[in-house]
Amino acid sequence: MRNMVLATMVCGAAIGLMVPQRRPAPRAAPAAPAELAPTVLQRADNGHFYAVAEVGGTPIKFMVDTGATGIALSMADARLIGLKVNPDRFEVVGRGASGAVRGQMLPLKTVDLDGRKVEGLSAMVADGLGVSLLGQSYLRHMRSVEIRGDEMTLR
Repeated sequence: MRNMVLATMVCGAAIGLMVPQRRPAPRAAPAAPAELAPTVLQRADNGHFYAVAEVGGTPIKFMVDTGATGIALSMADARLIGLKVNPDRFEVVGRGASGAVRGQMLPLKTVDLDGRKVEGLSAMVADGLGVSLLGQSYLRHMRSVEIRGDEMTLR
């Protein structure tokens, strides 16, 4: 009788090893991040749209300029975010309505407007620029940029 119980236990263990084990179901993939709410900017009295974006974590007020190719920072804003600006190294970096534009191209860590973070951009730092400009090098990363009446919506 004892041998029979032992044999039953051995057979049960052998059968248990041969039957495929039930594995826990794979974990569900993490949920996709919620889509960001649109950023809606109101037209200022001077006809332009302004936004505060963080550059490397520092808030900077920009004029959103859909006609600008890139990002342009005033000297004051460049220094505020800790860029090492050297006016002796300024060169012609573009042309504006009033002629040649002199400045220095410098890399930016991040530009983040309401959670729309873009890394690896550069900015032109120009002397005499009254307000920093947020142009297409950033805006092209948006799903859409739309102006209707006195509102600009970034998605």
